[in-house]
Amino acid sequence: MNRFTRASALATGSLLLAACTVRRVEPPTPAMSEWTSTFPQVTQEAQASRWAAADRLLTDFAARHPGTAEAAETLYWRAVFRLDSANPTSSPHDAAALFESYLASPAGGAHRAEATALRHLANSVETRLATANTSAAPVQSQPAAADKAKDEEMQRLRDELAKANAELERIRRRLAQPKP
Repeated sequence: MNRFTRASALATGSLLLAACTVRRVEPPTPAMSEWTSTFPQVTQEAQASRWAAADRLLTDFAARHPGTAEAAETLYWRAVFRLDSANPTSSPHDAAALFESYLASPAGGAHRAEATALRHLANSVETRLATANTSAAPVQSQPAAADKAKDEEMQRLRDELAKANAELERIRRRLAQPKP
């Protein structure tokens, strides 16, 4: 075999190998297409503290596209917004339930690690708030030490919530950045 024939055979083999590894690109589904326009609206509403509007956009989207990965993502984002203390309807209990639904969903799951951590955080905040509320029963003659301990516990909870909100904001900014 001469040098030209060998080079030709090598080039042909390389082309065949490359052709075998090329994947067929699937066209975007209707849910994917709509999600790319809906999600920026949702984040814009949330950043403007229009929590009800953001929640409504997410629930409407999920109703139009049940069972899709994008509909599962609406559960995640609704939970994140419910955990935000700036939201007047924030509720660690509701957030934990939404994270649980998201994690149980067979579709999607791009944020499983974050959802698991945030669910634990929501449960922890809920437990600590419940503990703080039951230990803060109105007693007229509480000693000053108990008042100080209660104030320290409340401050610790506020600090923990502020850290959680800062982490959520960091995650939100990271996820809002366009992927190259």
